[in-house]
Amino acid sequence: MKLPYYILGLLALVISDASGHQAEDGSSSKNCQNIREMGFAEVGHYIVYNTVNNTEEVIMIYCDEKDGMQLVDKEGGTTGRSVARNCKELQDQGMNHDGPNIIYPFPDHPETPVLVLCDQTTQGGGWTVIIRRDDSYDDLTDFERTFEEYAAGFGDVNYDFYIGNEVIHALTDSSSNELWVSIEDWHGETGYAYYQYFHVAAREGNDQPPYMMDIGFYEGTIGDGMDYSAGMGFSTIDQDNDLSAGDCAAVWGGGGWWYRSCANVCLTGPYGTEYFYWHDRSYYRLSKAKMMVRPLTST
Repeated sequence: MKLPYYILGLLALVISDASGHQAEDGSSSKNCQNIREMGFAEVGHYIVYNTVNNTEEVIMIYCDEKDGMQLVDKEGGTTGRSVARNCKELQDQGMNHDGPNIIYPFPDHPETPVLVLCDQTTQGGGWTVIIRRDDSYDDLTDFERTFEEYAAGFGDVNYDFYIGNEVIHALTDSSSNELWVSIEDWHGETGYAYYQYFHVAAREGNDQPPYMMDIGFYEGTIGDGMDYSAGMGFSTIDQDNDLSAGDCAAVWGGGGWWYRSCANVCLTGPYGTEYFYWHDRSYYRLSKAKMMVRPLTST
């Protein structure tokens, strides 16, 4: 499995906690005590350098508060927390605020960390954000990307981003998941769509199109715009998997999506255009959008 952008980004850090803090002096921390000495005292995951087989390697450790704010390594067995596969598991472990954190979503690669954005307040929290758009940021992310870029993900979880289809598949394939979408249009009107079922299939296998999306059981205020894309694979400017005679991604502004012919919804179109929109009963030309998933809790 090719390491996507977020792993490469982690390797570039000297030290970083879940809130995005970074050491300025370039010091190479090796454990939680070093991290504390550098002034970081927040509970969370940190990037450190350890010498393994005479080679300095970047690894991820978890630091917790014990014995009067003493930070200790999870690897030493002194903390009771376990790694989390999604933001719901982080919430169950005590994360009760919105913000970035580390999860380990890949069953076949449990050692691979992914930096994600968690929403712990909307509808009870536990949501892992997979898309965020907000045109109020100074430096906007370009969503006209290739198939490989959409597979790996791009952007900054502190701003606007796409988490990546490999991560979305991993998050939605291990259990039944629900989807929450919130939008805001140019006039400041807001709304939401909730789906009790959301799944993105693997890139390859079972003679199905790549990253085929399935969805169902809608409720909300903006209409069931996603249903039209159910059963479709993911299309981009360089890989056309839609049913249109043309290439929807190329014609509709370059954003990758689960196009059919083409779509009632597109949350990856360019800012300030009619291709960043939600349309079902009404038409919303969007300024902001957030799409997030959470394991469905049995009732």
